[in-house]
Amino acid sequence: MLTLLQRIKKQLRPDKEQQPTQPLISQTAQILAQRHIAPIPSEYLNFLHFCNGLNYQDAWLLGIFAEHTQINDICRFNLQIAHPLAQDLIILGFDEFDLLGYNHKYRVYQIIDKDDFEVLEEYEDLETALNYILKIEHE
Repeated sequence: MLTLLQRIKKQLRPDKEQQPTQPLISQTAQILAQRHIAPIPSEYLNFLHFCNGLNYQDAWLLGIFAEHTQINDICRFNLQIAHPLAQDLIILGFDEFDLLGYNHKYRVYQIIDKDDFEVLEEYEDLETALNYILKIEHE
């Protein structure tokens, strides 16, 4: 994960001012729970402290923002997508064709087809899933 974070930092220079605060994280968790959407996995929360939301090579990673109006806000996106398995799955990002989700029931990151919600790939770790959705080549 460190290599991926260094690559993102080098190429994108994420804004440290955009880090989500603990009250904002708590508010987001509460909204997701009220709507019966799975919680944000701790590994992804840690990533958000480094890079809160990201658009890279036609892919988006969702973040936590005070106003839930941004396209890449995790609450807004999950409420709009209304995935049929939302109680077990939270969407963390997307590209042109696929969604990146975390399935708490199976404890895996999943690449899911946007059209029919078919699971295309599964990954045990966040870094591999992010490399896939962001289309980052291994060096």
